[in-house]
Amino acid sequence: MEPKLRLAGSLPLILVLGIVTAFDAMAIDLYLPAFSEIGRALDADAGAIQTSLSIFLGGLAVGQIFYGPLTDRFGRRAPLIAGILLFIAASVLAALAQDISTFMIARALQGLGGAAGLVIPRAIVADLYERRDGAKVFSLLMQVMMVAPVAAPPIGGLLLAILGWRSIFWALAVIGMLAVIATLRIVPESLAPAARRKSGVLSALATYAGLFRRSRFSAYALSGSFTMAGLFVYIGASAFIFVDHYGLSPTAYSLVFAGIALGEITAGFVNIRLLNRWREHEILPVGLLLHGLCVALLVGALLAGFTGLHVVGPLLFLSLVSLSLIFGNVTALVMESAPGDSGSASSLFGVLQYVFAGAVGAILGLAHDGTLIPPAVVMLICAAGAIAAWWIASRLRPSPLTFPAE
Repeated sequence: MEPKLRLAGSLPLILVLGIVTAFDAMAIDLYLPAFSEIGRALDADAGAIQTSLSIFLGGLAVGQIFYGPLTDRFGRRAPLIAGILLFIAASVLAALAQDISTFMIARALQGLGGAAGLVIPRAIVADLYERRDGAKVFSLLMQVMMVAPVAAPPIGGLLLAILGWRSIFWALAVIGMLAVIATLRIVPESLAPAARRKSGVLSALATYAGLFRRSRFSAYALSGSFTMAGLFVYIGASAFIFVDHYGLSPTAYSLVFAGIALGEITAGFVNIRLLNRWREHEILPVGLLLHGLCVALLVGALLAGFTGLHVVGPLLFLSLVSLSLIFGNVTALVMESAPGDSGSASSLFGVLQYVFAGAVGAILGLAHDGTLIPPAVVMLICAAGAIAAWWIASRLRPSPLTFPAE
């Protein structure tokens, strides 16, 4: 077995993996300011442009199913580079699109390519680092990802104002090309040939089925998926909360959105410091309970009639910031719960997160009544589900190490 890397001296590798992981966030947040301009240029209505976001998310979800088995069979670097190249080609296609159909195809392909950045870095981290250092790296990757909601919208707005909407997708293509160069120079092949699976598609499907039978993996993955779903409740409802309900201007809303993201980044670094003293399985329940308590207080305040921004704002901020004590730690425990199947485990975990996020989005749409209570209650349900799944996982025995099938 290869010796595991130490966190010290890994900053270039972590930065490259973080940028690749953030492809999906960049591909969403950079083009948000350009919705109207894209619609006018491609003769498409607002609903069609909104659908392009859903198509991109669909590509992300579908792509994650395949990258895990591919990386377990062919290694990590080649599928990662292939995914980035697909992302680059799709970005160029989007930049050149002359009609909405071509643009939709480009967004779907962007999602399929970007999915590599969600799956493969997690597998690489699981290969290279011990569990505690792995939890720190997963937290650092989240910090890099959280930069996108802060920086991407104003950068996208600037590109839109100076060079037009097509420049946003050219910029994504350039970022992708730089990522390919950095990956070739910095990211090692972390899966030895002897550890690779030799089997095909049916075996990959069997691997997914086997992962579901690992109760500890399933429970931790459910905990992380409920948590991600709670975050997407906020993302989906944030414009309604701050612009429609409280009447903030789009500029003020952007500042609030960025401020919460900065709070999450700060809490993420606090989590990394805490990992110097405690293990991820000790910090995770604290984060889950703190998040659940803040969301419960938010629901209680709304039900009691305390609906002012001076009450809801701080409680929502604390609810979201506490998530940074969860994501890195639960991801480390998910990956540790599937020894020998890091790529497939990363794929399955990613798919579950997006399935849960999509489901709560649909539920939130059905429950919308013009008040803040539905999103707050759905967030509370997600928090309770995450706590319950963690409680089950913490009482299960670790799965034994499996070996590649011949």
